[in-house]
Amino acid sequence: MVWVILNNGRYVGRPLKEDKTFNPKPIRILPKDAKPDEISWELEGDHIGGYIAKIRGAPTAPGFPPEPNDKVFALLGDQDKAEKWHFVPVPQHGLNQFIIVGHDQSDGKGWVAPQEVGEQINYKLLIVQPSYPPRYPSSEVFEIKQVVFD
Repeated sequence: MVWVILNNGRYVGRPLKEDKTFNPKPIRILPKDAKPDEISWELEGDHIGGYIAKIRGAPTAPGFPPEPNDKVFALLGDQDKAEKWHFVPVPQHGLNQFIIVGHDQSDGKGWVAPQEVGEQINYKLLIVQPSYPPRYPSSEVFEIKQVVFD
């Protein structure tokens, strides 16, 4: 199955134009004309143990030295360090809406989208608005849906 991840209608993915090293590759907000290869995600796992989110065959994780740990990367090497993400439904924000948190959910960290296209997805403490059910800023809420490309 192929999935897309969006934030405020903007694709989240891995640009085709990136350096040719084996270094971790940034996960970014992409333009509306992004190619299917840039935005096609594979999700392996389940809602109990978490999901390994892969893009172009590379699993994702927060950075680890020497990369900043407050950003999300695709791992070309060190794939054993892949994060098992938890997609927590937030139906109060709409259909197919989730916050994306790490395996250690107790640290309160999750994906946070930047404002500008081309910028990298952050991994930091989520802001929860004091309401019931809890509400999150739109930068922290992601739409995850299955797609079929022609």
